[in-house]
Amino acid sequence: MTISVNPIQTTNAAGTFSTSLDGLMQGMTMDDPAIRNQLTGGVVAATETLPMFGGVPISEQFPSTTPVPPLVTTIEHALGLQISRAIGPLVSPAIAGSMSGICVFNQAHNMINTPQSPVPVAEPGMTCHYYRFGSRARIAFAMDPASNPATLFPGVLLNWVAASGWISLAAGGIALPATVRMVGYNIGNSMTVAFNATTGFATWVRNGNAILLEI
Repeated sequence: MTISVNPIQTTNAAGTFSTSLDGLMQGMTMDDPAIRNQLTGGVVAATETLPMFGGVPISEQFPSTTPVPPLVTTIEHALGLQISRAIGPLVSPAIAGSMSGICVFNQAHNMINTPQSPVPVAEPGMTCHYYRFGSRARIAFAMDPASNPATLFPGVLLNWVAASGWISLAAGGIALPATVRMVGYNIGNSMTVAFNATTGFATWVRNGNAILLEI
């Protein structure tokens, strides 16, 4: 004897459920109890002309003025170092513009967004969080659509292209440290950031390509 109906049948109402939830979100760090305490923060420099958001390589500099003791308990400013967008490869954190870490969205509760610019961003004078290279944090980045992740292997040179904001195999970007390695990727089902320098809006691309890098 067979049952003519399915008593536990469910339906997928249009627009309410996704057929695939496998994807990455640019600027988000994968949960790891051994790494999370290395998350640090700094103040976006007043000289920055673009907002800061997750997945952007940063450089660090000491503030021009530092509080006197007892406010200073470490070599860093009480609110952290000055953070700017990196303009060159990691040579030394002491060299201006040298790429030293990656801005992330993790715990970035103070970042602002609007209906027109839904991606959380930090303006000059605001604080942002980041992981330094060597922390082994696993962070998602937008990936160059022309780059084939199947060709990536340990030791291959990766570049961050400032104009597009993605990781690429092509020359012309800022070289990431050789210790950075790919640990995963997703094609076509990830959230990546599209920034419009004309309007100043940062919006989500919900069908983007993303690469997961251990820094």
